[in-house]
Amino acid sequence: MAWIFVGGSQRSGTSVMQQLLCQSALTNPYVFEASYLRLQVSLYKDTKNNFSGNHVSYFGDEDGLRNFSSLVVRAFLEQSRKQLGSPKHLVLKEPHLTRVWPELYELVPDSIFLLMVRDPRDVIASMVEVGQKQAQIGQRYLFTQRNIPELCQHFLAFYAPALNITDSGFRERLAIVLYENLARNPLQTLKEISGFTGIDFESIDVSDAPDTGHVTQEVLSRSAHYAPWATELSGRKVSESKIGNYQNVLTPSEIAEVEEHCAPFFEWFQYERRAA
Repeated sequence: MAWIFVGGSQRSGTSVMQQLLCQSALTNPYVFEASYLRLQVSLYKDTKNNFSGNHVSYFGDEDGLRNFSSLVVRAFLEQSRKQLGSPKHLVLKEPHLTRVWPELYELVPDSIFLLMVRDPRDVIASMVEVGQKQAQIGQRYLFTQRNIPELCQHFLAFYAPALNITDSGFRERLAIVLYENLARNPLQTLKEISGFTGIDFESIDVSDAPDTGHVTQEVLSRSAHYAPWATELSGRKVSESKIGNYQNVLTPSEIAEVEEHCAPFFEWFQYERRAA
Protein backbone atom coordinates (compact mmCIF):
# COMPACT_ATOMS: atom_id res chain seq x y z
CA MET A 1 0.00 0.00 0.00
CA ALA A 2 1.21 3.52 -0.75
CA TRP A 3 0.24 7.06 0.12
CA ILE A 4 0.78 9.03 -3.10
CA PHE A 5 0.71 12.82 -3.11
CA VAL A 6 0.59 14.86 -6.32
CA GLY A 7 1.84 18.42 -5.98
CA GLY A 8 3.10 21.47 -7.76
CA SER A 9 1.82 24.93 -8.51
CA GLN A 10 -1.77 25.63 -9.33
CA ARG A 11 -2.28 25.22 -13.11
CA SER A 12 0.78 22.97 -13.42
CA GLY A 13 -1.11 19.77 -14.27
CA THR A 14 -1.73 18.34 -10.81
CA SER A 15 -5.36 17.58 -11.64
CA VAL A 16 -4.43 15.81 -14.88
CA MET A 17 -1.82 13.71 -13.08
CA GLN A 18 -4.10 12.74 -10.21
CA GLN A 19 -6.97 11.96 -12.55
CA LEU A 20 -4.81 9.62 -14.61
CA LEU A 21 -3.49 7.82 -11.52
CA CYS A 22 -7.05 7.40 -10.30
CA GLN A 23 -7.98 5.41 -13.42
CA SER A 24 -6.16 2.40 -11.95
CA ALA A 25 -8.24 -0.28 -10.24
CA LEU A 26 -5.67 -0.15 -7.43
CA THR A 27 -6.34 3.51 -6.55
CA ASN A 28 -9.22 5.59 -5.26
CA PRO A 29 -11.68 7.46 -7.50
CA TYR A 30 -10.65 10.94 -8.59
CA VAL A 31 -11.63 13.17 -5.70
CA PHE A 32 -11.62 16.81 -4.64
CA GLU A 33 -8.53 18.37 -3.09
CA ALA A 34 -7.28 17.25 0.32
CA SER A 35 -7.58 20.65 2.00
CA TYR A 36 -8.19 19.15 5.44
CA LEU A 37 -4.87 17.32 5.24
CA ARG A 38 -3.06 20.54 4.36
CA LEU A 39 -4.61 22.26 7.38
CA GLN A 40 -3.48 19.46 9.69
CA VAL A 41 0.09 19.46 8.36
CA SER A 42 0.21 23.28 8.47
CA LEU A 43 -0.90 23.16 12.12
CA TYR A 44 1.99 20.81 12.87
CA LYS A 45 4.42 23.09 11.03
CA ASP A 46 3.23 26.22 12.83
CA THR A 47 3.32 24.52 16.24
CA LYS A 48 6.79 23.06 15.63
CA ASN A 49 8.16 26.41 14.47
CA ASN A 50 6.73 28.17 17.53
CA PHE A 51 7.26 25.46 20.12
CA SER A 52 6.94 27.02 23.56
CA GLY A 53 6.20 26.28 27.19
CA ASN A 54 2.52 26.04 26.41
CA HIS A 55 3.10 23.16 24.01
CA VAL A 56 5.49 21.39 26.39
CA SER A 57 2.57 20.88 28.76
CA TYR A 58 0.74 18.86 26.11
CA PHE A 59 3.48 17.15 24.08
CA GLY A 60 6.57 17.14 26.30
CA ASP A 61 8.94 17.95 23.45
CA GLU A 62 9.02 18.27 19.67
CA ASP A 63 9.29 14.50 19.27
CA GLY A 64 6.06 14.15 21.20
CA LEU A 65 4.42 16.72 18.94
CA ARG A 66 5.63 14.93 15.82
CA ASN A 67 4.50 11.52 17.04
CA PHE A 68 1.04 12.78 17.96
CA SER A 69 0.66 14.72 14.70
CA SER A 70 1.74 11.66 12.74
CA LEU A 71 -1.01 9.63 14.40
CA VAL A 72 -3.60 12.27 13.48
CA VAL A 73 -2.48 12.53 9.86
CA ARG A 74 -2.26 8.76 9.41
CA ALA A 75 -5.73 8.41 10.92
CA PHE A 76 -7.05 10.87 8.33
CA LEU A 77 -5.33 9.02 5.49
CA GLU A 78 -6.76 5.69 6.63
CA GLN A 79 -10.20 7.27 7.05
CA SER A 80 -9.94 8.66 3.52
CA ARG A 81 -8.89 5.30 2.12
CA LYS A 82 -11.88 3.55 3.73
CA GLN A 83 -14.25 6.33 2.68
CA LEU A 84 -13.06 5.96 -0.93
CA GLY A 85 -13.57 2.23 -1.20
CA SER A 86 -10.45 0.90 0.56
CA PRO A 87 -8.14 0.95 -2.49
CA LYS A 88 -4.65 -0.48 -2.24
CA HIS A 89 -3.13 2.95 -2.96
CA LEU A 90 -4.47 6.36 -1.95
CA VAL A 91 -3.79 9.21 -4.40
CA LEU A 92 -4.41 12.73 -3.09
CA LYS A 93 -3.48 16.21 -4.20
CA GLU A 94 -3.83 19.84 -3.29
CA PRO A 95 -1.37 22.37 -4.71
CA HIS A 96 -1.03 24.27 -1.44
CA LEU A 97 -0.23 21.03 0.37
CA THR A 98 3.01 21.02 -1.66
CA ARG A 99 4.24 23.95 0.39
CA VAL A 100 4.28 21.76 3.51
CA TRP A 101 5.65 18.58 1.90
CA PRO A 102 8.76 18.71 4.14
CA GLU A 103 6.51 18.50 7.19
CA LEU A 104 4.26 15.89 5.57
CA TYR A 105 7.36 13.78 4.97
CA GLU A 106 8.31 14.14 8.65
CA LEU A 107 4.89 12.82 9.65
CA VAL A 108 4.48 10.15 6.95
CA PRO A 109 7.99 9.27 5.70
CA ASP A 110 6.72 6.27 3.73
CA SER A 111 4.82 8.60 1.36
CA ILE A 112 5.47 8.99 -2.36
CA PHE A 113 5.64 12.50 -3.83
CA LEU A 114 5.00 13.36 -7.49
CA LEU A 115 5.93 16.95 -8.28
CA MET A 116 4.36 18.42 -11.43
CA VAL A 117 6.50 20.92 -13.34
CA ARG A 118 5.28 23.04 -16.24
CA ASP A 119 6.59 25.91 -18.38
CA PRO A 120 6.17 28.96 -16.09
CA ARG A 121 4.79 31.01 -18.98
CA ASP A 122 1.94 28.55 -19.52
CA VAL A 123 1.29 28.40 -15.78
CA ILE A 124 1.06 32.18 -15.45
CA ALA A 125 -1.09 32.38 -18.60
CA SER A 126 -3.48 29.83 -17.14
CA MET A 127 -3.63 31.80 -13.89
CA VAL A 128 -4.51 34.91 -15.91
CA GLU A 129 -7.30 33.03 -17.69
CA VAL A 130 -8.72 31.84 -14.36
CA GLY A 131 -8.54 35.42 -13.12
CA GLN A 132 -10.51 36.66 -16.12
CA LYS A 133 -13.30 34.19 -15.35
CA GLN A 134 -13.25 35.11 -11.69
CA ALA A 135 -13.52 38.82 -12.50
CA GLN A 136 -16.51 38.18 -14.74
CA ILE A 137 -18.50 36.80 -11.80
CA GLY A 138 -17.30 39.43 -9.34
CA GLN A 139 -14.64 37.42 -7.54
CA ARG A 140 -11.48 39.13 -6.36
CA TYR A 141 -8.33 37.05 -6.09
CA LEU A 142 -4.63 37.23 -6.82
CA PHE A 143 -5.26 35.99 -10.35
CA THR A 144 -7.68 38.80 -11.21
CA GLN A 145 -4.99 41.46 -10.73
CA ARG A 146 -2.77 40.28 -13.60
CA ASN A 147 0.30 41.34 -11.67
CA ILE A 148 2.97 39.22 -13.36
CA PRO A 149 5.74 39.62 -10.73
CA GLU A 150 3.31 38.65 -7.95
CA LEU A 151 2.03 35.68 -9.95
CA CYS A 152 5.60 34.53 -10.52
CA GLN A 153 6.36 34.79 -6.82
CA HIS A 154 3.17 32.84 -6.07
CA PHE A 155 4.18 30.16 -8.59
CA LEU A 156 7.72 29.72 -7.28
CA ALA A 157 6.53 29.44 -3.67
CA PHE A 158 4.98 26.06 -4.45
CA TYR A 159 8.36 24.58 -5.39
CA ALA A 160 10.89 26.08 -2.98
CA PRO A 161 10.04 23.89 0.06
CA ALA A 162 10.35 20.57 -1.78
CA LEU A 163 13.31 21.50 -3.98
CA ASN A 164 15.26 22.85 -1.01
CA ILE A 165 15.06 19.61 0.97
CA THR A 166 18.44 17.90 1.06
CA ASP A 167 17.29 14.87 3.05
CA SER A 168 18.28 11.84 0.97
CA GLY A 169 15.26 9.88 2.21
CA PHE A 170 12.87 12.50 0.85
CA ARG A 171 14.79 12.73 -2.42
CA GLU A 172 14.39 8.99 -2.92
CA ARG A 173 10.63 9.32 -2.54
CA LEU A 174 10.29 12.34 -4.85
CA ALA A 175 9.69 12.11 -8.60
CA ILE A 176 9.46 15.11 -10.92
CA VAL A 177 6.99 14.87 -13.80
CA LEU A 178 7.04 17.41 -16.63
CA TYR A 179 3.58 18.43 -17.73
CA GLU A 180 4.72 18.62 -21.34
CA ASN A 181 5.88 14.98 -21.29
CA LEU A 182 2.63 13.88 -19.69
CA ALA A 183 0.53 15.81 -22.21
CA ARG A 184 2.46 14.59 -25.26
CA ASN A 185 2.91 10.97 -24.23
CA PRO A 186 0.82 10.09 -21.17
CA LEU A 187 1.26 6.33 -21.52
CA GLN A 188 5.06 6.57 -21.60
CA THR A 189 5.06 8.95 -18.63
CA LEU A 190 2.88 6.57 -16.62
CA LYS A 191 5.19 3.69 -17.49
CA GLU A 192 8.17 5.69 -16.26
CA ILE A 193 6.60 6.22 -12.83
CA SER A 194 4.98 2.79 -12.53
CA GLY A 195 7.93 1.28 -10.69
CA PHE A 196 8.23 4.35 -8.48
CA THR A 197 4.57 4.29 -7.45
CA GLY A 198 4.09 0.53 -7.41
CA ILE A 199 1.11 0.84 -9.74
CA ASP A 200 0.80 -0.99 -13.08
CA PHE A 201 -0.84 1.42 -15.52
CA GLU A 202 -1.07 -0.97 -18.49
CA SER A 203 -4.85 -1.21 -18.16
CA ILE A 204 -5.40 2.55 -18.39
CA ASP A 205 -6.72 3.76 -21.76
CA VAL A 206 -5.23 7.22 -22.18
CA SER A 207 -7.01 7.69 -25.51
CA ASP A 208 -10.41 7.86 -23.85
CA ALA A 209 -12.03 10.41 -21.56
CA PRO A 210 -11.22 9.47 -17.95
CA ASP A 211 -13.64 8.58 -15.20
CA THR A 212 -13.88 11.80 -13.19
CA GLY A 213 -15.02 10.04 -10.03
CA HIS A 214 -16.38 12.52 -7.50
CA VAL A 215 -15.34 15.57 -9.54
CA THR A 216 -18.07 15.59 -12.17
CA GLN A 217 -18.60 18.34 -14.71
CA GLU A 218 -22.04 18.91 -13.21
CA VAL A 219 -20.54 19.63 -9.83
CA LEU A 220 -17.90 21.93 -11.34
CA SER A 221 -20.34 23.91 -13.48
CA ARG A 222 -22.78 24.47 -10.62
CA SER A 223 -20.15 25.81 -8.25
CA ALA A 224 -19.17 29.48 -8.38
CA HIS A 225 -15.92 28.51 -6.69
CA TYR A 226 -14.89 25.73 -9.07
CA ALA A 227 -16.29 26.98 -12.37
CA PRO A 228 -13.50 29.52 -13.14
CA TRP A 229 -10.90 26.78 -12.68
CA ALA A 230 -12.41 24.42 -15.24
CA THR A 231 -11.25 24.48 -18.86
CA GLU A 232 -12.44 22.91 -22.10
CA LEU A 233 -10.08 20.02 -21.30
CA SER A 234 -11.58 19.29 -17.88
CA GLY A 235 -12.93 15.76 -17.81
CA ARG A 236 -11.50 14.96 -21.23
CA LYS A 237 -8.58 12.85 -22.38
CA VAL A 238 -5.07 14.16 -21.93
CA SER A 239 -4.16 16.70 -24.60
CA GLU A 240 -1.09 18.71 -25.60
CA SER A 241 -3.24 21.56 -26.96
CA LYS A 242 -2.37 23.89 -24.08
CA ILE A 243 1.38 23.62 -24.50
CA GLY A 244 2.62 27.06 -25.56
CA ASN A 245 -0.80 28.65 -24.97
CA TYR A 246 0.94 31.55 -23.23
CA GLN A 247 1.54 33.07 -26.66
CA ASN A 248 -2.22 33.54 -26.99
CA VAL A 249 -2.68 35.03 -23.53
CA LEU A 250 0.36 37.02 -22.46
CA THR A 251 1.78 40.11 -24.11
CA PRO A 252 5.46 40.12 -25.19
CA SER A 253 6.35 42.30 -22.21
CA GLU A 254 4.52 39.94 -19.83
CA ILE A 255 6.35 36.95 -21.32
CA ALA A 256 9.64 38.75 -20.72
CA GLU A 257 8.61 39.44 -17.12
CA VAL A 258 7.89 35.76 -16.49
CA GLU A 259 11.22 34.76 -18.01
CA GLU A 260 13.02 37.29 -15.81
CA HIS A 261 11.31 36.50 -12.52
CA CYS A 262 11.35 32.73 -13.01
CA ALA A 263 14.82 32.56 -14.59
CA PRO A 264 16.21 29.91 -12.17
CA PHE A 265 13.19 27.69 -12.83
CA PHE A 266 13.81 27.86 -16.58
CA GLU A 267 17.41 26.79 -16.00
CA TRP A 268 16.61 23.99 -13.55
CA PHE A 269 14.11 22.32 -15.85
CA GLN A 270 15.62 23.37 -19.19
CA TYR A 271 12.79 25.48 -20.54
CA GLU A 272 14.12 27.73 -23.27
CA ARG A 273 13.64 31.44 -22.71
CA ARG A 274 12.76 33.59 -25.72
CA ALA A 275 14.66 36.56 -24.26
CA ALA A 276 17.79 34.51 -23.49
